[in-house]
Amino acid sequence: MERASSPATGGDKERPSLREQQRAVTRDRIISALGELVETKHPLEVTMAAVAEQAGVSEPTLYRHFATKRNLFAALGSDLYKKATVGVAPSSLDELVAVLPTVYERFAAMEGTVRWNLAAPRGEVVRPPSAERLPILRDALGDVLDELSPEQAEFLLRGVLLLTAPTSMLYWQDYLGITVDEAAATASWLLKRFAGR
Repeated sequence: MERASSPATGGDKERPSLREQQRAVTRDRIISALGELVETKHPLEVTMAAVAEQAGVSEPTLYRHFATKRNLFAALGSDLYKKATVGVAPSSLDELVAVLPTVYERFAAMEGTVRWNLAAPRGEVVRPPSAERLPILRDALGDVLDELSPEQAEFLLRGVLLLTAPTSMLYWQDYLGITVDEAAATASWLLKRFAGR
């Protein structure tokens, strides 16, 4: 990082160098290209060469950013999670229930890629770890969890983790034929019931 002087404050403020900015743009282009390919092709058919071509970069450039296909797909999974949860930081059960439709809608907008990510064999792709989601859920359920035994609190967290995941939305759509809004309403009702509200 290079330091730049802020004229308004006279202080120093860190900002990425031009090289770091270009690197980030290239990385994002590569991840976006993979997402586009996964929307139209089976992931096993997606080659590193095809991703490089779709992104408009050379294969050596692609490999400088992602040494393996597994790393590349892991980045896509992480990117999906970030896009679906940007600006989401519920601090209560009511806030969690309120943001769930938004999260479900965001996952629905990326449905093809989400389906692939969920269907990929566990060892082949790194899904966004529950470790990233659990602190958010613990904050949202704080007072509810305090009323439970440690074992019960863990069971509730596991259930809420699944209800707030795209898997639930997709299963309800596929098996019950319900809309994204109906899936979010179902999950919200279950969240309240599970939390005893």
